[in-house]
Amino acid sequence: MRQLLIVTGTRADFGLWLPVLRAVTEHPDLHPRLLVTAMHLAEGFGDTAREVRSAGFEIAAEVPTIPPGDGPEDMARAVGAAIEGIAPVVRRERPDWLLVLGDRGEQLGAVLAAIHFPVAVAHLAGGDRTLGAVDDSQRDMITRAAHLHFPGSEAAADRLRRLGEANWRIHMAGSPGLDDLEDLSSRPAAAVLRRYGLPVEGGHLLILQHPETRASRDAAADMRETLAATAAIGRPRLAILPNTDAGGRAMAEQLRSAGIPAYASVPRPDFAVLLATAAALVGNSSAGIIEAPLLRVPAVNIGSRQEGRLQGDNVVDAAPKQRAIEHAIARAISPEFRASLSGTSPYGDGQAAPRLASVIAAQPIDDRLLRKADE
Repeated sequence: MRQLLIVTGTRADFGLWLPVLRAVTEHPDLHPRLLVTAMHLAEGFGDTAREVRSAGFEIAAEVPTIPPGDGPEDMARAVGAAIEGIAPVVRRERPDWLLVLGDRGEQLGAVLAAIHFPVAVAHLAGGDRTLGAVDDSQRDMITRAAHLHFPGSEAAADRLRRLGEANWRIHMAGSPGLDDLEDLSSRPAAAVLRRYGLPVEGGHLLILQHPETRASRDAAADMRETLAATAAIGRPRLAILPNTDAGGRAMAEQLRSAGIPAYASVPRPDFAVLLATAAALVGNSSAGIIEAPLLRVPAVNIGSRQEGRLQGDNVVDAAPKQRAIEHAIARAISPEFRASLSGTSPYGDGQAAPRLASVIAAQPIDDRLLRKADE
């Protein structure tokens, strides 16, 4: 039986991992364990480690990595802390596969630790572009170290090939975040909306915005522009706090001082309902680009954080200025725009997890896999 070590560092990636965890747990030849780190264990970000522990999957280790500061140096130190903390876990566990997702620093740190043993690395969601965040470079670094790739779109798969990855290493899967999304979002909404102080008919603005870490921007000022624009629209608002990127804590302070409901984290089933019943998702979260199209939910994508990422027909781009954001929201929530949405996502068909499990179970772990020579 193959032993898998799956790295989860944030509320967002754990929601994406859940369908994968179920699929590999059900596979007779795979045994997953979780490595819990980063935001899950950082004070002030919702104590999401509790959600991970309560999910019932086996946990190999918990590794704190997030420094207390809110600047670029702290982001860099977090990658170093991930390498230092995760290397002993990989040495002890000696998994057959390390599974990582996306582009966060703790995922990169885990990969840099694992390749020294060596351990086979499978990377989900490589090949994307997010030009407004340092995550873009981190994602490509993971790509060059990883041995198998499970991109979310054909465009991402093509980019992996252009980066030099051999075609046999690339397996089109789609985003696992779509696998259970429609089931979760179809739950009765009234109780969830009441729990978050929203009207039971929905129609709220869901604010989820992170800092632009590739630009010399004032993150707090960007959040003030978003708050002013959403206030002018006049719809009920609910916010989910930003992540640990440099500037995120300053943005969180703006949200708290605005007097609107703002949560460090919400469980994925609740998030699916809050998204499905929203008039629009406002900010720059990848959820607006990957998951929201499937639910026919408009997404106002602010600024350059997601620049370069493949978009569905639900996205309206806006500069990070109040008037531009207002105009984008007005367009997004218009009946005509919503009626035009196809209800399809460019990130797959909801079958990513079983595809991944089958490939991981069948792929030989041999010299051909582990040596990334010119191919």
